[in-house]
Amino acid sequence: MGSTTNRNPARRLHDASSPGRLSEFRPRLTVVVVILTLMVAVVGWRIARDTGARRVDVLSREAIALFDAAPSTPAATAPPDAAEAQVRFRDLAGVPIGFPRDDVEFVPVEVRRETFANRPAASLRFRYAGEGYLLVVSARDRLLGTASVAAFPEGSFVSGERNGRSFVLWERDGASCIVVSNVDVTRAFDLVRRLFT
Repeated sequence: MGSTTNRNPARRLHDASSPGRLSEFRPRLTVVVVILTLMVAVVGWRIARDTGARRVDVLSREAIALFDAAPSTPAATAPPDAAEAQVRFRDLAGVPIGFPRDDVEFVPVEVRRETFANRPAASLRFRYAGEGYLLVVSARDRLLGTASVAAFPEGSFVSGERNGRSFVLWERDGASCIVVSNVDVTRAFDLVRRLFT
């Protein structure tokens, strides 16, 4: 018996080159392209998500280690007033940041230069309503390597808790800032919004 396959080369070329054949649905190829596209999108999303989470994890871990370290100034030394602490902090950080001068609950304890994320930064230990806090500020070009790239959108906050310490991380005025404390994260976040933004 003969086969029903068309063996005429002229007809085969005509069928293969017709415009209708170009848009012919090929389910296997479509499924493979869709699966590959989804895989690339998922991998890219996970890399982007993990990079940001890893950066916040490293910064919070270093800030908590600075918070847990003992202050270098002896207890007998009188704490600086807010105006003096602000001037010294601005000189060290290179970033304009204001401290509350009329709030009696805000008591600066120590201003010093730190190394934070392998970059120079300024830190302020202070007490607010009897609770201890640490503020660390580094110019964005110092911390992230370039002045134009932000870790997250300006005005956004990242907050969390680690080992019984709460932290709030934000960026403003070309600087990356983090506050660490023993208080609940909602109280730390509220303090940051009231005093530093």
